[in-house]
Amino acid sequence: MLLDAYYIADKGIALEISKRLKAGQTLACKKGCSSCCATHTTIPVYPLEVVGIYWYVIEKLVGPERERVKNQLANFGEGKPCPFLVDGACIIHPVRPLACRHFNVFNKPCEPGEDPYYTRRQDVLNPNERYKERALAAMLPFHGIREPSEKKRMAKAGALNSMVKNLHEIDWQNLAKRMDGQIVEKRSVG
Repeated sequence: MLLDAYYIADKGIALEISKRLKAGQTLACKKGCSSCCATHTTIPVYPLEVVGIYWYVIEKLVGPERERVKNQLANFGEGKPCPFLVDGACIIHPVRPLACRHFNVFNKPCEPGEDPYYTRRQDVLNPNERYKERALAAMLPFHGIREPSEKKRMAKAGALNSMVKNLHEIDWQNLAKRMDGQIVEKRSVG
Protein backbone atom coordinates (compact mmCIF):
# COMPACT_ATOMS: atom_id res chain seq x y z
CA MET A 1 0.00 0.00 0.00
CA LEU A 2 2.50 2.62 1.13
CA LEU A 3 5.14 1.78 -1.45
CA ASP A 4 2.45 1.75 -4.14
CA ALA A 5 1.37 5.21 -3.02
CA TYR A 6 4.95 6.46 -3.12
CA TYR A 7 5.51 4.95 -6.57
CA ILE A 8 2.43 6.74 -7.92
CA ALA A 9 3.40 10.04 -6.28
CA ASP A 10 6.98 9.78 -7.53
CA LYS A 11 5.75 9.29 -11.11
CA GLY A 12 3.67 12.46 -10.86
CA ILE A 13 6.54 14.37 -9.29
CA ALA A 14 8.95 13.23 -12.02
CA LEU A 15 6.45 14.35 -14.65
CA GLU A 16 6.10 17.83 -13.14
CA ILE A 17 9.87 18.20 -12.62
CA SER A 18 10.42 17.18 -16.24
CA LYS A 19 8.02 19.90 -17.42
CA ARG A 20 9.89 22.53 -15.40
CA LEU A 21 13.29 21.35 -16.64
CA LYS A 22 12.07 21.48 -20.26
CA ALA A 23 10.93 25.05 -19.59
CA GLY A 24 14.53 25.95 -18.70
CA GLN A 25 14.30 25.89 -14.92
CA THR A 26 16.84 24.08 -12.76
CA LEU A 27 16.03 21.91 -9.76
CA ALA A 28 17.69 23.50 -6.73
CA CYS A 29 17.12 20.49 -4.44
CA LYS A 30 20.07 18.10 -4.33
CA LYS A 31 21.46 15.44 -2.04
CA GLY A 32 22.88 17.22 0.99
CA CYS A 33 20.52 20.17 0.70
CA SER A 34 18.50 20.00 3.88
CA SER A 35 17.21 23.51 4.39
CA CYS A 36 13.55 22.49 4.50
CA CYS A 37 14.33 19.51 6.77
CA ALA A 38 16.01 21.83 9.24
CA THR A 39 13.57 24.73 9.19
CA HIS A 40 10.06 23.56 8.29
CA THR A 41 7.98 22.84 11.37
CA THR A 42 4.69 21.89 9.72
CA ILE A 43 5.31 18.70 7.78
CA PRO A 44 2.05 16.78 7.29
CA VAL A 45 2.29 13.01 7.71
CA TYR A 46 -0.48 10.48 7.07
CA PRO A 47 -1.03 7.57 9.51
CA LEU A 48 0.23 4.92 7.08
CA GLU A 49 3.37 6.99 6.55
CA VAL A 50 4.03 6.97 10.31
CA VAL A 51 3.67 3.17 10.28
CA GLY A 52 6.09 3.01 7.33
CA ILE A 53 8.62 5.18 9.15
CA TYR A 54 8.37 3.00 12.26
CA TRP A 55 8.93 -0.14 10.17
CA TYR A 56 11.86 1.33 8.26
CA VAL A 57 13.63 2.69 11.33
CA ILE A 58 13.13 -0.47 13.40
CA GLU A 59 13.77 -3.04 10.68
CA LYS A 60 16.13 -1.40 8.18
CA LEU A 61 18.40 1.07 9.95
CA VAL A 62 21.69 -0.47 11.08
CA GLY A 63 25.10 0.61 12.23
CA PRO A 64 26.09 3.97 13.67
CA GLU A 65 23.22 5.74 11.89
CA ARG A 66 20.74 3.65 13.88
CA GLU A 67 22.18 4.81 17.21
CA ARG A 68 22.35 8.39 16.05
CA VAL A 69 18.71 8.39 14.90
CA LYS A 70 17.65 6.68 18.13
CA ASN A 71 19.32 9.46 20.14
CA GLN A 72 17.76 12.15 17.95
CA LEU A 73 14.32 10.57 18.36
CA ALA A 74 14.74 10.22 22.13
CA ASN A 75 15.75 13.88 22.44
CA PHE A 76 13.46 15.33 19.80
CA GLY A 77 11.65 18.49 20.77
CA GLU A 78 10.21 21.77 19.62
CA GLY A 79 12.42 23.85 17.38
CA LYS A 80 14.71 20.99 16.39
CA PRO A 81 15.28 19.87 12.79
CA CYS A 82 13.57 16.75 11.49
CA PRO A 83 14.73 13.84 13.68
CA PHE A 84 15.54 11.83 10.54
CA LEU A 85 18.06 14.38 9.27
CA VAL A 86 21.57 12.94 9.65
CA ASP A 87 24.60 14.84 8.33
CA GLY A 88 22.42 16.88 6.00
CA ALA A 89 20.67 13.85 4.49
CA CYS A 90 17.35 12.11 5.07
CA ILE A 91 18.04 8.77 6.74
CA ILE A 92 14.51 7.56 5.86
CA HIS A 93 14.63 8.82 2.25
CA PRO A 94 13.02 5.68 0.74
CA VAL A 95 9.96 6.15 3.00
CA ARG A 96 9.99 9.93 3.41
CA PRO A 97 6.47 11.39 3.62
CA LEU A 98 4.49 12.59 0.61
CA ALA A 99 4.91 16.18 1.79
CA CYS A 100 8.69 15.82 1.59
CA ARG A 101 8.49 14.09 -1.79
CA HIS A 102 6.30 16.83 -3.23
CA PHE A 103 8.36 19.74 -1.90
CA ASN A 104 10.81 20.55 -4.68
CA VAL A 105 12.33 23.98 -5.25
CA PHE A 106 13.64 25.37 -8.53
CA ASN A 107 16.11 27.96 -9.74
CA LYS A 108 18.19 28.66 -6.63
CA PRO A 109 18.89 26.88 -3.34
CA CYS A 110 17.03 28.07 -0.28
CA GLU A 111 18.65 30.60 1.99
CA PRO A 112 19.18 29.44 5.60
CA GLY A 113 15.82 29.60 7.36
CA GLU A 114 13.93 30.40 4.14
CA ASP A 115 10.61 28.78 3.33
CA PRO A 116 10.30 29.35 -0.42
CA TYR A 117 6.62 28.45 -0.29
CA TYR A 118 6.15 31.91 1.25
CA THR A 119 9.12 33.82 -0.18
CA ARG A 120 9.03 32.66 -3.82
CA ARG A 121 6.03 30.45 -4.37
CA GLN A 122 6.62 30.38 -8.15
CA ASP A 123 9.80 28.33 -7.55
CA VAL A 124 8.01 25.59 -5.57
CA LEU A 125 6.68 22.58 -7.46
CA ASN A 126 2.91 22.25 -7.61
CA PRO A 127 1.97 18.59 -7.15
CA ASN A 128 0.18 16.91 -10.02
CA GLU A 129 -3.28 16.60 -8.44
CA ARG A 130 -4.25 13.50 -10.43
CA TYR A 131 -1.20 11.57 -9.24
CA LYS A 132 -1.55 12.97 -5.72
CA GLU A 133 -5.16 11.75 -5.50
CA ARG A 134 -4.18 8.34 -6.87
CA ALA A 135 -1.37 8.09 -4.31
CA LEU A 136 -3.75 8.94 -1.47
CA ALA A 137 -6.30 6.46 -2.84
CA ALA A 138 -3.60 3.77 -2.64
CA MET A 139 -3.39 4.42 1.12
CA LEU A 140 -7.12 4.12 1.78
CA PRO A 141 -7.23 0.29 2.17
CA PHE A 142 -5.20 0.83 5.36
CA HIS A 143 -8.31 2.61 6.65
CA GLY A 144 -10.73 -0.08 5.44
CA ILE A 145 -11.72 1.64 2.19
CA ARG A 146 -11.15 -0.91 -0.56
CA GLU A 147 -13.84 -0.46 -3.22
CA PRO A 148 -12.25 1.32 -6.25
CA SER A 149 -15.11 3.79 -6.74
CA GLU A 150 -15.17 4.60 -3.02
CA LYS A 151 -11.37 5.01 -2.95
CA LYS A 152 -11.53 7.46 -5.84
CA ARG A 153 -14.37 9.43 -4.23
CA MET A 154 -12.71 9.52 -0.81
CA ALA A 155 -9.31 10.54 -2.23
CA LYS A 156 -10.88 13.35 -4.25
CA ALA A 157 -12.80 14.51 -1.15
CA GLY A 158 -9.58 14.62 0.90
CA ALA A 159 -10.76 11.97 3.37
CA LEU A 160 -7.25 11.43 4.75
CA ASN A 161 -6.63 15.12 5.44
CA SER A 162 -8.47 14.95 8.76
CA MET A 163 -6.05 12.21 9.88
CA VAL A 164 -2.85 14.10 9.10
CA LYS A 165 -0.40 14.68 11.92
CA ASN A 166 2.40 17.21 12.04
CA LEU A 167 5.75 15.39 11.95
CA HIS A 168 7.04 17.74 14.64
CA GLU A 169 4.17 16.92 17.01
CA ILE A 170 4.51 13.12 16.87
CA ASP A 171 5.88 11.45 19.99
CA TRP A 172 9.05 10.06 18.40
CA GLN A 173 10.40 9.01 21.82
CA ASN A 174 8.15 5.94 21.48
CA LEU A 175 9.94 4.97 18.29
CA ALA A 176 13.31 5.36 20.04
CA LYS A 177 12.13 2.93 22.74
CA ARG A 178 10.87 0.45 20.17
CA MET A 179 14.25 0.53 18.45
CA ASP A 180 15.59 -1.05 21.65
CA GLY A 181 12.80 -3.63 21.64
CA GLN A 182 10.96 -1.98 24.52
CA ILE A 183 7.24 -2.55 24.62
CA VAL A 184 5.51 0.79 24.60
CA GLU A 185 2.05 1.31 26.04
CA LYS A 186 -0.41 0.69 23.21
CA ARG A 187 -2.00 3.83 21.81
CA SER A 188 -2.42 5.40 18.42
CA VAL A 189 0.77 5.69 16.39
CA GLY A 190 2.21 9.14 16.79
